[in-house]
Amino acid sequence: MAVLIGPGAQWVNAQDSRLDTNPMPLNQSLPSLGSPASQALSPGEEARIGQEMMREVRGALDWVEDPAINAYIRDLGARIAAATSMPAAHYQFFVIDDPRINAFAMPGGYIGIHSGLITASRTESELGAVVAHELSHVTQRHIAERIAAAQGTNLRTAAMVLAGLLISSQNPQAGMAAATSGMASGIDSQLAYSREHEREADRQGMRILANASLNPQGMPDFFNVLNDDSRYRRTPPPFLSTHPLTEARIADARAIANQLQPKTPFESPDYVYVRARAQVLGADNLNDTLAAFQARMASDPSAGERYGLALALIQTGSPERGAAHLNALRKANGENGLLHLGLAEASLAQGQVDTAIEQLEQGLSLFPDQTALRYQQVEAYLQANANAKAVALTRTLTHEQPDAAEIWALHAKTSSQAGDQTESAIAMAHYYAVQGDLEAGLSQLRQVDSNTASASQWARAEALRARWERRLTTAS
Repeated sequence: MAVLIGPGAQWVNAQDSRLDTNPMPLNQSLPSLGSPASQALSPGEEARIGQEMMREVRGALDWVEDPAINAYIRDLGARIAAATSMPAAHYQFFVIDDPRINAFAMPGGYIGIHSGLITASRTESELGAVVAHELSHVTQRHIAERIAAAQGTNLRTAAMVLAGLLISSQNPQAGMAAATSGMASGIDSQLAYSREHEREADRQGMRILANASLNPQGMPDFFNVLNDDSRYRRTPPPFLSTHPLTEARIADARAIANQLQPKTPFESPDYVYVRARAQVLGADNLNDTLAAFQARMASDPSAGERYGLALALIQTGSPERGAAHLNALRKANGENGLLHLGLAEASLAQGQVDTAIEQLEQGLSLFPDQTALRYQQVEAYLQANANAKAVALTRTLTHEQPDAAEIWALHAKTSSQAGDQTESAIAMAHYYAVQGDLEAGLSQLRQVDSNTASASQWARAEALRARWERRLTTAS
């Protein structure tokens, strides 16, 4: 549970936060810590705790809705997960709209990334290092071990405590209420990661990075980013609240990274554009953000800075100037799907829907699997009143990406605009279920009327209802 803990909370284990001046000897074998969690907590029970947590936190946290950012994090997560010891496991990656530096793993393979982590990282390997660290908590069964150690705690209580710890990062009073609801003892301290778990996740994470063809130096490099950030802030990055950082831990990570001999690292060219999107779309004041990009362009005319400047111009009412920067990037750095996305956004900002559709089609001819382009194509179709095309495309996208909540929301929107309220209700049911709220999903399915639904729609709704009710019954 690498969950955020608010400044006022008292859940951090004092022993784990002490300065450790004696580095542990390097252990390349990565032994399992403690008793095997699988003997005390089954993967099914762990999954049910994760679903319960997702239900609790879904309405309490702000989620990033930008399809380009979400698709990138899902792709990066899938790439790193494929290099773990559990590549076939089901993981769900999502982005929290919060400028603070943090990430967390929840039971059942739910991995949350703060937008502030994306913008604070300097390379894809640094960002990937945190993802790999959190995945290691899952693959090494650290979460299961800590829950199993909380003797006498039922699954729902454990889920409520963990959800409360996470929610407390956003709303300390709400988080405290959720954490203590039904809790007779301080099991929160029993659910904290140990210092040994943290070190094991560091070491395993760097091996995963190397296997994923990312640079394992990204982990100690990002530790330095955290150290630098904490020097200039009264409150250190929240990531440090649950991941205490010591000089020994940094030295340990650097030594292991130096020993690893990865393949030639490959970092996606999308990273710098996604980082810039997160900076612009998460800005509190777009005019200040625009001024910051303009100032940095004078000393650092990099692709990421120029892309951020272009997006800021589009967002602040100068889409033509933004498009000019995007076209300059295409000439200087080559084609990229996110550049075509930006050009389409600039055209839509000027009311040029047909031009936007042409730009999206051109981008998709080069990058047919670019989710953000296809998502924006749906939005352009809706503006052009091409509802049938929009519905057909979102139906395809839901089949290809059934775990993408924003795709289900888009399918609900297109179906509603096309006049098919039954399909819209089923899509919204999936939207809630993907985020772990089966009860909200069932509420949507109850809106499906056998008198107005097609035979296929009714059969789908009934099958979903039966499956989700079974899962809720099993979890209770």
